[in-house]
Amino acid sequence: MKKRTIIIHKHIFKNAGTTFDWILRNNFGNGFCDHRDDEAMRKGGKKYLVDYLNEHPNIKALSSHHIYFRVSNNSKFEFLPVYFVRHPIERIRSVYNFEKQQQSDSLGAKTAKRMSFVEYVAWRMRKDVPGTIRNFQTKVIAGLKPGITPKNGDLELALQTIRRSKFAGVVDLFDLSMEAFGKSFQDAGIDLNLNFTPQNVLQDIDSIDVEERANCILDELGGLAEEVLKNNKFDVQLYLETRKQLLAKLSRK
Repeated sequence: MKKRTIIIHKHIFKNAGTTFDWILRNNFGNGFCDHRDDEAMRKGGKKYLVDYLNEHPNIKALSSHHIYFRVSNNSKFEFLPVYFVRHPIERIRSVYNFEKQQQSDSLGAKTAKRMSFVEYVAWRMRKDVPGTIRNFQTKVIAGLKPGITPKNGDLELALQTIRRSKFAGVVDLFDLSMEAFGKSFQDAGIDLNLNFTPQNVLQDIDSIDVEERANCILDELGGLAEEVLKNNKFDVQLYLETRKQLLAKLSRK
């Protein structure tokens, strides 16, 4: 029996995921699922995802913020996992800006509204606070559950995942990521229109060099910068490796 091919977007918070979801919806319409039953996905994991897809035979692409497990193929499904990686220091400002204006009762949103940027980052560095800006991308790509602090082995697992992936994009190279994705999707028998209109964007990622933006943020953080870099050293390595891989892939075209 022929396998169903499903695009699975691991939607990492503030990593251009809403824009990529817009692309998927534009291509697949009702065949795209922006999955929002977060508790069910967290609790059920792989089994829930497979059962959900079996119950919804029309789905060709699914996006979720809560696919913390590693996605693997089985006898019925050929999964095409998609990841976007962002410079972790540059990402911090985007997380704060979003949570500060977000109409939500979440802990992060409420805290951002009553704190300055530096106060908020200091709060997020605490071990008793969810690690949204502490090696968060490494944790998601390695398939770790919330509350677990990634270790060296988890970084290596995340790096291996990116190295094996045909769909590992970089936020500040989104146009180039789509160029690389186009060929890989065609190789998988999927012809996508990858033109896009940026969605949910509070800062123009093309207006300044990403390293310059990161350095400005570190300068603003002052004495807190060393701790922030320490708590994001895995994500920095992950970002640099993903960027290097994407550019190398494009140079071979």
